[in-house]
Amino acid sequence: MRKGDKMGLKDRLENELFDFAKENNLTISDIRLMYAGPTMRTRHTLVLAFTNVGMFTFQFKLGEAEMHFLDKSKLHKIEMRKKTLVYELKIQAYTEENKLEEGKYLVSKRVMGRKWHQETINKLLSLEGRALY
Repeated sequence: MRKGDKMGLKDRLENELFDFAKENNLTISDIRLMYAGPTMRTRHTLVLAFTNVGMFTFQFKLGEAEMHFLDKSKLHKIEMRKKTLVYELKIQAYTEENKLEEGKYLVSKRVMGRKWHQETINKLLSLEGRALY
């Protein structure tokens, strides 16, 4: 990258993931990113990163991103289904108390200029009940 060039969102998020992995002795070999959110109005407030070591959630608040990690051993099930205007993403995971919890997200079918978003949607839709990693 030339001096003065700005790093894109995807590159910045991937750098965060690799920094976290290095600090925690993890090796990330595959990353799938996509926008999601709990409601129609907020469906672009999160970026979910599905990796071979687990799932990361980036929450955006006033220009800052807050990252959370969920180890793949805690992920139970990932389902995505088509709705009229969006996709509904359901993620089931085990808590620290080993209780199963479910999170639901709405995902835009397309995001202009974010090819990685569509690539992740296609990957999740192709799972058909199989594990992501």
